This record gives sequence, C-alpha cells and structure tokens, in this order.
Amino acid sequence: MIDAFIPVMIVAIVFSFVSFSVYIKYCTEGLRSGADQIHNSLQDENIALKAKTLELEGRIQVLESSVTNKNFRLDEEINSLS
Repeated sequence: MIDAFIPVMIVAIVFSFVSFSVYIKYCTEGLRSGADQIHNSLQDENIALKAKTLELEGRIQVLESSVTNKNFRLDEEINSLS
C-alpha cells in the first residue's frame, strides 16, 4: 500500500511546486504593474507641483517688485499720515 502511495505523493509535490511557481509569478507581475502605475501617478503629480511652484514664484516676484517700488512706499507713508 505504501508503494502505491509514493507516486501519488511525488505527483502531488510536483503539482504543488508548479502551482506555487505560477502563483508567485502572477503576484510579482501584479505588484510590478501596480508599482508602475504609482510611479506614473507620482511623476504626473511632480510635474503639476513644479508648474504650480513656478507660477507661485512668479507671483511672489511681482509682489516683491510692487512692495519695493518707491511709489508704493510713498503711497503707504501718505496713507499713514491721514
């Protein structure tokens, strides 16, 4: 009886190993595609944030130029006197 059971165990072990290999490959591909999607999403967000930063830097430069303008200072001094 044990002699008949050994080939069945060998087939079960081989089938288990093949099934586990296919499952690991499937999981790896899923994780890899998910990582690619996250990477692309982060790149898009990075580009958008860089554009927003450049826009805000431009606005700050305009504000700095108007605040350091001599006419602005004179206007502020005149308004503070009244």
